[in-house]
Amino acid sequence: MSAGQMLNAARTARGMSLEDLAQSTKLRASILAAMEGDDFSHCGGTVYARGQLRAMAPVLGLDPDELIEAFNREMGERPID
Repeated sequence: MSAGQMLNAARTARGMSLEDLAQSTKLRASILAAMEGDDFSHCGGTVYARGQLRAMAPVLGLDPDELIEAFNREMGERPID
Protein backbone atom coordinates (compact mmCIF):
# COMPACT_ATOMS: atom_id res chain seq x y z
CA MET A 1 0.00 0.00 0.00
CA SER A 2 1.34 3.43 -0.92
CA ALA A 3 1.72 6.30 1.55
CA GLY A 4 -1.19 8.12 -0.08
CA GLN A 5 -3.40 5.04 0.11
CA MET A 6 -2.48 4.63 3.79
CA LEU A 7 -3.44 8.25 4.47
CA ASN A 8 -6.75 7.95 2.65
CA ALA A 9 -7.68 4.64 4.28
CA ALA A 10 -6.88 5.91 7.78
CA ARG A 11 -8.73 9.20 7.28
CA THR A 12 -11.77 7.43 5.86
CA ALA A 13 -11.76 4.84 8.66
CA ARG A 14 -11.82 7.66 11.21
CA GLY A 15 -14.72 9.34 9.42
CA MET A 16 -12.71 12.50 8.84
CA SER A 17 -13.12 14.81 5.88
CA LEU A 18 -10.13 16.47 4.25
CA GLU A 19 -11.25 19.70 5.93
CA ASP A 20 -11.22 17.98 9.36
CA LEU A 21 -7.71 16.74 8.72
CA ALA A 22 -6.64 20.15 7.47
CA GLN A 23 -7.80 21.74 10.71
CA SER A 24 -5.96 19.13 12.79
CA THR A 25 -2.70 19.32 10.85
CA LYS A 26 -2.72 22.99 9.73
CA LEU A 27 -2.12 21.83 6.14
CA ARG A 28 -4.34 22.93 3.28
CA ALA A 29 -6.99 20.42 2.20
CA SER A 30 -5.75 20.70 -1.39
CA ILE A 31 -2.27 19.56 -0.33
CA LEU A 32 -3.73 16.72 1.72
CA ALA A 33 -5.81 15.60 -1.26
CA ALA A 34 -2.72 15.61 -3.46
CA MET A 35 -0.79 13.61 -0.86
CA GLU A 36 -3.58 11.03 -0.72
CA GLY A 37 -3.14 10.75 -4.49
CA ASP A 38 0.60 10.15 -3.98
CA ASP A 39 1.43 13.58 -5.38
CA PHE A 40 3.95 15.07 -2.97
CA SER A 41 5.12 17.81 -5.33
CA HIS A 42 3.30 20.51 -3.32
CA CYS A 43 5.06 19.66 -0.07
CA GLY A 44 8.22 21.69 -0.67
CA GLY A 45 10.57 18.74 -1.18
CA THR A 46 11.03 15.27 0.23
CA VAL A 47 12.31 16.44 3.62
CA TYR A 48 9.21 18.57 4.13
CA ALA A 49 6.97 15.78 2.83
CA ARG A 50 8.42 13.38 5.40
CA GLY A 51 7.85 15.96 8.13
CA GLN A 52 4.25 16.46 7.07
CA LEU A 53 3.70 12.69 7.00
CA ARG A 54 5.19 12.35 10.49
CA ALA A 55 2.88 15.11 11.74
CA MET A 56 -0.20 13.50 10.15
CA ALA A 57 0.49 9.94 11.32
CA PRO A 58 -0.59 10.34 14.98
CA VAL A 59 -3.71 12.28 13.99
CA LEU A 60 -4.73 9.34 11.80
CA GLY A 61 -3.55 6.60 14.15
CA LEU A 62 -0.78 5.48 11.82
CA ASP A 63 2.73 4.36 12.68
CA PRO A 64 4.92 7.21 11.42
CA ASP A 65 7.82 4.88 10.62
CA GLU A 66 5.63 2.64 8.43
CA LEU A 67 4.22 5.67 6.65
CA ILE A 68 7.69 7.09 5.98
CA GLU A 69 8.89 3.68 4.83
CA ALA A 70 6.06 3.51 2.27
CA PHE A 71 6.90 7.05 1.13
CA ASN A 72 10.59 6.19 0.76
CA ARG A 73 9.76 3.10 -1.33
CA GLU A 74 7.69 5.25 -3.68
CA MET A 75 10.32 7.93 -3.95
CA GLY A 76 13.12 5.42 -4.39
CA GLU A 77 15.16 7.07 -1.68
CA ARG A 78 16.89 5.80 1.39
CA PRO A 79 15.55 7.00 4.75
CA ILE A 80 17.21 10.05 6.24
CA ASP A 81 17.77 9.74 9.98
